[in-house]
Formats: sequence, C-alpha cells, structure tokens
Amino acid sequence: MIDFKICLVSFGILMGLNSSIQAQQQQQRRAALPSVLAIPAEIDPIKVMVEDQAEQLIGALDCEKAANPQDMNKLVRKNLKLDGYAIPPLDMQLISSIEQDNYTVHSLIFQSLPGLYVPASLYVPKGNGPFPAILNSHGHWPPGRRSEIVQRTAHMLASNGYVCLCIDAMGSGERGREHEHEYHGANLGSALLDLGTPLMGIQLLENSRAIDLLCSLPEVDPERIGATGASGGGNQTMWLAAMDPRIKAAVPVVSVGTFRAYIMNSNCVCELHPNGLLHFEEGQLLQTMAPKAIKIISALKDGNAAFNAHQMLKSFRIAKEAFARQGVPERIDYELFDEPHSYTTEMNISMIKWFDGAFGATREKGLQLDNVLLLDTNELAVLKHGVKQELILSIPDFISREFSRTESRIATSTLDKMDYKKQLRALLYTGGTDSLLRVQTLESQQGWQRVMLETSRRQLIPLLISPPLTDSNTLHVYFPSMGKQQVAMQEIEALRNKGEGVVLIDLFGLGERSSTTADKIDGALPRFHTLSRSLLWMGRSMMGIWASEIGLINAYLQQEYKSSKRTLVADRETAIAALISNVLNPLEQELLLRELPISYLPGATGALDRYNMAIHIPGILHWGDIPMLLALNEQRVMIDGLYQLDGKPCEIANKEQLKNKVQHYKKQLKNQGTLLIN
Repeated sequence: MIDFKICLVSFGILMGLNSSIQAQQQQQRRAALPSVLAIPAEIDPIKVMVEDQAEQLIGALDCEKAANPQDMNKLVRKNLKLDGYAIPPLDMQLISSIEQDNYTVHSLIFQSLPGLYVPASLYVPKGNGPFPAILNSHGHWPPGRRSEIVQRTAHMLASNGYVCLCIDAMGSGERGREHEHEYHGANLGSALLDLGTPLMGIQLLENSRAIDLLCSLPEVDPERIGATGASGGGNQTMWLAAMDPRIKAAVPVVSVGTFRAYIMNSNCVCELHPNGLLHFEEGQLLQTMAPKAIKIISALKDGNAAFNAHQMLKSFRIAKEAFARQGVPERIDYELFDEPHSYTTEMNISMIKWFDGAFGATREKGLQLDNVLLLDTNELAVLKHGVKQELILSIPDFISREFSRTESRIATSTLDKMDYKKQLRALLYTGGTDSLLRVQTLESQQGWQRVMLETSRRQLIPLLISPPLTDSNTLHVYFPSMGKQQVAMQEIEALRNKGEGVVLIDLFGLGERSSTTADKIDGALPRFHTLSRSLLWMGRSMMGIWASEIGLINAYLQQEYKSSKRTLVADRETAIAALISNVLNPLEQELLLRELPISYLPGATGALDRYNMAIHIPGILHWGDIPMLLALNEQRVMIDGLYQLDGKPCEIANKEQLKNKVQHYKKQLKNQGTLLIN
C-alpha cells in the first residue's frame, strides 16, 4: 500500500513536470510566431485611423449653418429607430405616498410602451397649483431614481414649488436583472441595439411618455415643463429637450461636450447615437432647442474627456449663434463649477434659479434650502409595496418578449433569400465594404510566409502562411478571436506535420492590430467597449469590418490557392463574422466555428462579459438572429461548442431546437447547406 502511494505521488510529480514542460513549450511556440507588421504599440495605427475618420466626418459637417429642427428630428428618429412603437394608455398606478413638511412623495408606475411599466417617484408641492414641473433624470449613480443625487435634486425642486418626476431608466434601479440596480451599459444595454432601438432611443421614448404623465396631472401647468439631470441623466435631458416641444427649459449637468469627444473615449452605451457623426455635431443639436431656455452646467474637475469644459464650450459657441439669430441670446447660458463629476447643492441652486427665470417665478422669501431628508430606498421601491415583479421588465425580459414577435413573423412569412441578404448587408455596411488594393510579401521567418494585404480603407492585414504540401491538402484559415499569438500551437503544428496548409490572420483590432489606447480605456469593461462604440457613432461596426476583411482575404486565398480546399476556423465573436462573410460572399469552403453563441438573446441572469463588445450588430435580432445566418449559409458548417450568450454551454435540447429551426428556415429560403453541431 505504501509503495502504491509512493508510485502515485511519483506519477503525479512526473505528470506535473510534464504539464509544466508542455506549458513552457506551448508558450515558446506561441512566442515563436513571427510578426508581420511589427508596428510599435505606442503608434497605435487603429486609434489614428479611427480619429482621422472622425475628423473627416466632422469636416464634412457644416456647423456654421443653422440646423433645421425638423430635419434634425427626422434624423434622430431614423438613427434611433423610434418609429413603429404603439402608444398605449399611461395606466398610472399610485403605489404608496410619503408625506413631507412641504411636499408629498408618491411612488407609482406607468406604462411607457405596450406592457412596459416604469417605476417612478413623483414629488408634489403642497399648496395651490398648478405648478411648473421638472423631469429629473438619473445618471449611473445607484440605485437609479432613488440615489442620493436624484433625491436631493427632487427635494430641492419640490421644496421650491416644482412638481418633480423621477423615473428608473431601462435596465437601472428596480428595472435591473433580478430587479436589483446594475450598470445598464456595456453588453447589457447594447443588447437593445441588437434588437433595433438602442438604449438612447428607449430612454427618449420613455422620457417623452414621462412628459405625457406630467401633462396629465391637474397639479402641473403643461406650459411650464422643464428637464434636468446629471451625467447620463444630463444626456437624456439634452436629447429630450431637442426632440420634445413640450420641454420649455432644460439644465443638462456634467454631460454636454462634443460628439467628436466620444470617439476613443469611455462613455456608456446609453450615450451612443449610432450614425450620429454622419449627420451632426452636438452644437448643432443644441441649436435646434432655440428659443427654449437652456442652461449648461459643467464641472472643471470632470474626469470624463467627453464632458470637459473645453468640449462644452465648442458646442456652446455653435449653439449660441442660433439663439442670437432668433434674437434670444440670453436664453442659452453656461456655468462652470470648481467641482468633480457630480450634481452638487450649489449646482442645484443654479438650476432652480434658471427655471425660476424661465418660468417667471417670483419668491418673497428666497429659495428654501433646508436640510435634505433622504428617504430609505426601500420606502421608494414600488416592488416593496405590492407591485408584481413580472410587471417590471428587465432589458432581457423586454428583448425576449419583442423577439418572440419577430420569430412569429418569420415563421408565418414567405422568406426570400436575396432579400434577407440585402437586409443583412444594409445592417453591416452603411459606408460600403473594404477592398484589396495591394499585396506585399515580406521575407519568410521561422517557416512562415509573411504577407501583408493593403486595403482601400488604409488597413494593413497581416497573414502568416504555411502553404499546403500538395493540392490535395486542405488550407486551414484561422481567424482567432484573441489574435494569432493565442492559437493552440499544438493543433497548428499537427496540421503542418500532415502537410496541411495553415493561414493565421489578425483581424481589425486583434493581435498585431490591437489598439493599446482602446484596451486601456476599456479597463474592466468588456473588450472593444471603446472601439465598438466609436465605430458605431461613425456608421460602422466591428462585425461589419471583420466580415468585410474575411471576404477579401478569402478572395485573395482562393486566387492564390485555386486547387486547395479551404476550411475557415473561427471562434467566439470572429465565428459570427466568418458566418456573415460566408453568407454575403459565398465561396466553396467549409466553416469550423468554435464557441459560437446560439443567439443574441441576453440571459435573464448570469455573466455579461462572456463575449466582448465586438459582437453587436444594430438590428440583428429583428432581422433573424444566429439561426437565420446559419440557414442562409450554403456550405458545410461544423459547430464545435455552442453556448448561451452568458457563457453557459447549450444542452442537447438547445442544439436540437437550433437544428430544427435552421432546417425550417432553410426550407422556407429554398437553401442548401449542412449543419453539424458537436
């Protein structure tokens, strides 16, 4: 027995040593892969390209010309996909009330979109109305409308004769998953973009409904309605003031800068306006608010580059001209505070004075600045007072409900293959596709041919090629989601030893083409949070770029290796891009897709960062999701690892369901192609 234990221990040590040696060898093999571009990281050509494109777009805008409010309204509605939603009754339900010295706080819910109920806090002054009213939008401070900043602002407004409405934005406060406050940006908020209407659009629709609610109250004077908010709440305030004629005055706080400053900076997806820089700058949006009374509050110590005072002043100067042309230059102003990113008491005072001036309020005793009594967040929570949880939908709940309608539509429609491809192309290629300009072969290193493809969009795509020994050998083309240095070299060497061909490619933003700046800004957020958002502002997407690059690479390889079969190997996010490319640029090649998500539907619980931010495609869910991509593919597709979006492996039942759905779609599309799922 003793000897047996010793043998086991010795065997364990030996296995441990072997594992260590294998790990070292694997690391050495990875390190041994030669580079192609070898551009110093500090140069960051991706950052340069993105910022150059932003500057070109800004240069094409005529910011000196007065913006037309009607044209702006149409552009915003188009970009944010605001049309097509039914407007249901408000169905306001009073849940509870708390009496304060000079006002009452009501907790309530109301219906913003069909079946979508919003938790809200309504502060109503005591006394004879009707009163002016303010929509007080929250930023990212937890827990949404019940945060200290929002409560203090509401208290000061109500204490000084203003009705104040505070609502939980989609995905925040009691509308988070599991009805707990969470950050509604990154992949969670971007899931709405995949559905069609981005988070900014949903917020704008719901804030407009909040104004409907205020106008319905007998305590409110509908001719004296304003809006305020800080950070993300200030952003909501700005867009609402531009789009809703019932807003007569607004005070956006620590939120106004330039749209150009969003590029290659860190901001929430609730502040993302897809295609925005194709059409207008922030100063032009502010112009359309004239002659409303607009007061911009900025903080000198604000650490957000998009909101700093210098960026704000650029937009303010553009807006000021429009107000001056209308003879009301005094109706737009700004104030700088020696504060960090916040909404302080001093800022509150400035805000109330501005609204007083805009609405003609007079005060015999001056502003009421008594100490703020913050209420317990549970006292303000509608779910703590009898509201059923299923009535308050989270982002995944809402998307799942809306997508079920899409699936029903698809199931009962006649599907046209070419029409679906046309729609997919429109989702991905707003500004057209990339094309190959030039091929340059560099000196081979360590048994690898080094090839560089130059494209019409000024991209250099690096390829490492180990050609097949004979025409009968397959060319395996790898698009690794973590860059070529992270491929499993044991697999690569095994293929090469059998005489198979191998191509390793770094797509845009990956491997040698990574942006050190963007990766640093991403920080703890999912990768490509910075780069993906920046591109979407400019009418592009990571998926569109990747699919385009894969298409031109495949065309090049087909020309160079006419007699060789090809298998495309991609994983995670690049697996989707390879699938898209094969649909839009069908060639004779098999696909091996690893860790493919079964759907763009987000989970009601679980991780949010299993897949990075490159995955998002505006409107892909409404178009048909992953199953439709698989159904449109005409070649053999092998899936090695099928996952939910939260990273959980799919069960056998999920795989069978996917197969059946794809087969059903293929039948409707009259399309061929084999699907194998491991």
